[in-house]
Amino acid sequence: MRKWIFCLIFGLLFNAFSNDEPVLEIKTTVTTTAKATNAYVAFLVRGQGLLISDAQKACDANITAVSEKIKERFKTAQIDTTTVNTGTKDFQGWRAAGAKIEPDVTQLVTVTLPPDETLAAEILDIAIRKGAIPFCSDTTELLGAVYYGIDNTEAAEEQLYQEAAAKLRKEAERLANLMKRKVILLKNIRRFPERNNSSTAEYREIRCFLPAAFCSSDPNKVRISMDFAAIFEISE
Repeated sequence: MRKWIFCLIFGLLFNAFSNDEPVLEIKTTVTTTAKATNAYVAFLVRGQGLLISDAQKACDANITAVSEKIKERFKTAQIDTTTVNTGTKDFQGWRAAGAKIEPDVTQLVTVTLPPDETLAAEILDIAIRKGAIPFCSDTTELLGAVYYGIDNTEAAEEQLYQEAAAKLRKEAERLANLMKRKVILLKNIRRFPERNNSSTAEYREIRCFLPAAFCSSDPNKVRISMDFAAIFEISE
């Protein structure tokens, strides 16, 4: 099921091109939903110690332990890690002057799996049992610590492009008719992802950049949204 959200902005622009022909510009946002092809489970693994080097070793050991357990459950799971803190334990909040330094190393772990909700929950349980902290995002499209995305959206984007082109032309012809003019040709059409990107999860000011461009908390409804802008040459 597709939902069209039009934000039509139009105007008669002169001197826009070298031959000074009048043009009409129209913009729109096109949205559809699709089923996910991947699940992403995100959590934080920490290590502490007397010194930073000790914390690093402890964090690495914890990463190894949780990774081995995950691989036992799902051998082909892709596990990616990113260091988000090398310093003191309370790095996420304000520290009072003179507060004791507690060496800490924290890594963000993202596990890529098939879009199976039960499997994703099991993987997150494994991480929690090993002392990990679920990366619970509270952004609009991404809630909780399990996200779903599509690894290849080319076909969906091309279909949106074709449908958007038809809708944009229809609107251009309608507006041109109101001005007693005619659409002569399509000068160009641009497409780009909607500004409100759904591929970044946030937890306590830490960002997790997910592998897919479009993600959701619902495996059956990954929202694919694109902005389009078209310029039509019209008669004088």
